[in-house]
Amino acid sequence: MKMNTMQQRERVQKWKTPNGTYALKRMESLAHWQAIEQAYRLRIPLAIPIYETKKQDGQWYYMMPWLKEKTDPTSSFFHDLALWHKHSLKEIQTTETEIESYYEERKSSLEKAKQTLTHHIEQCEKQWYMSPFQLQCCTHFLDIMRAISFSEHTLNEWRERMREKKTVRICYIHGRPSFQHYVEREDGTAYFISFERARWAPPFHDLLFFFRQYLYTYPLTCDEAVQWLAQYEQTLALEEDERLLFFHLLVDPHRFVRLIHRYEQQRHDRQLTAAWQRAYWQMKNIEYVIGKWEEEKQQHQIQS
Repeated sequence: MKMNTMQQRERVQKWKTPNGTYALKRMESLAHWQAIEQAYRLRIPLAIPIYETKKQDGQWYYMMPWLKEKTDPTSSFFHDLALWHKHSLKEIQTTETEIESYYEERKSSLEKAKQTLTHHIEQCEKQWYMSPFQLQCCTHFLDIMRAISFSEHTLNEWRERMREKKTVRICYIHGRPSFQHYVEREDGTAYFISFERARWAPPFHDLLFFFRQYLYTYPLTCDEAVQWLAQYEQTLALEEDERLLFFHLLVDPHRFVRLIHRYEQQRHDRQLTAAWQRAYWQMKNIEYVIGKWEEEKQQHQIQS
């Protein structure tokens, strides 16, 4: 291919040629290359067309058209993500042993989180003078414990559902869905890109990744997030066990636990105080979205 100009952007090179503009992307590992190959073997719709290249200097590469981000992605992103999932969706059997093993693993993880948080608060309360980080921990402690209680409740409900159902829906998920990974041609045809972390998992795992990222910000009135979930479910509705596990994993307290460990090791108070505040805002945003989504689903059930 004859190249007129080339620009380097981290792991991506932008090539301008007489035949068009292309992106040459370097893979981080063979596993990423295999994930992309499997997406094409499955004929996943909306996956950007790529051109395979040879391994060079111990690295894997692929080339694709250089396309712009989708104009107004919110209008179709979740509908198209649901179509991606629906294409490879299948149901597999699980056993009570597998269900109990996962339940105990998650339950133990929450118990350890509660112990870490409680111990840290007890240590903070012994101080004559609390640092800003310690003060925030104490201020938000009850809210975080309520979130953990909700996470435990949804985990217990999931377990009861799965004991009866004993099946799980999985599909070949994108792995890192975001508006930045959703592009379009000049004619408006949409594609997903950057699916190097695609894998087999329950469909809500892509929603989990998206909303953890999207809601990790300052306090929002997140009504649009509820609308996006409704848009997704118009194409692929979550089953009750999926919804419960989605809630359980979305309300994850371990970001706070990791910050406590970092504080105990490093004492970078200003940086960690800001990170704690943002994690708390994320938790409150998640709380709002779950509450609003549940409220709207209940209203819909009453009306129907």
